Amino acid sequence: LIAIGVGALLVAVGFAVGGTGGGDASGPAWSAWHPSGKSAAQQIATHVGEQYHLSDGKQLVLAEGGSMSIAGLPLTVALRQTADQGGDIKLYDDKGVLYRLCGLGKDCAIASGKPSIERHLLLRREALELALYSFRYLDGVKQVAVFMPPARGKQPSQALFFRKGELSPELRKPLDATLTSDVPSVATMTRSPDALLVDRLTLPTLFTFSLTPANQDNRAFLVLDPFTASTGGGTSGSTSSGAGPSTGGSTSAGTSSD
Repeated sequence: LIAIGVGALLVAVGFAVGGTGGGDASGPAWSAWHPSGKSAAQQIATHVGEQYHLSDGKQLVLAEGGSMSIAGLPLTVALRQTADQGGDIKLYDDKGVLYRLCGLGKDCAIASGKPSIERHLLLRREALELALYSFRYLDGVKQVAVFMPPARGKQPSQALFFRKGELSPELRKPLDATLTSDVPSVATMTRSPDALLVDRLTLPTLFTFSLTPANQDNRAFLVLDPFTASTGGGTSGSTSSGAGPSTGGSTSAGTSSD
């Protein structure tokens, strides 16, 4: 009887600390917060967006999330490889989520503060967190695109594109094992314990994007080209004009200046 009682107690504790929304009920919760009910993508966008701030304490960007569509047209991702990669066009039409990061300046540029390498890395960290929450809690979601805010005076041109399988190791462990629970500031981003990991996970997902309607059916293509210094177009997070992001795991990644 004592053994049965102890076993029942352990089961009860397991349910008490277990995750929700796709988490393992026999283990620790994947995150302290999770979305619930309808509009879960926007709940994720609001929750994550409120954690990121500029040096003056204001929220870094407004984050909006929803289905993978533009103006009511569903989006198919068309990823163009470089010649070295084979030069093929890869189509991705899985269930996905589209997030837009808007700095509330003209054309969604960040309205205040100075662009910097650190700020661009912090924006990529926010995009990564949005993707992780989406893959963990949104049923059937296999891909996430995040539109970055542009440089001042430019049109939005950079996006991050995540596939669920590429983040499988991070989804199998609690969120705070990947990203520190205390979100770094712009000034401390490159010194954050997760900075190198964020850089490594997000640089391969950084693309320049364009939108083009399909010519026969009711959809559009989100066209992604590998990011280069010459095609980047600039985002509101950079310092060195014409300098492209590092590809060797360094946190000194930059984009063209605004």
